[in-house]
Amino acid sequence: MGALLGAILFWLIGMYLMWKGYSLTKRMRIAGIRMLKDSEHEKGKDNSASIARAIEGKILAHIPSYLVHVVMDVLGALFLVVGFVALAFYVH
Repeated sequence: MGALLGAILFWLIGMYLMWKGYSLTKRMRIAGIRMLKDSEHEKGKDNSASIARAIEGKILAHIPSYLVHVVMDVLGALFLVVGFVALAFYVH
């Protein structure tokens, strides 16, 4: 029974990781845009903070979304495979 619960748990974790890749991309884009706006706001007050936020915003804007999707999908698929291995122990 423990192997069956372990398999279900690994499947749920795998599906969660696959779904999280898409929401993570959206959050990264929003954070990058917000940092670029904040850097414009800080331009007159603190030059070093403005430069740092602009650099961070541009880095977040230039991370390719397909890379995040692929990494999260591969991690999710690995968890799904481990779930099938745990299911094999339950059936055996």
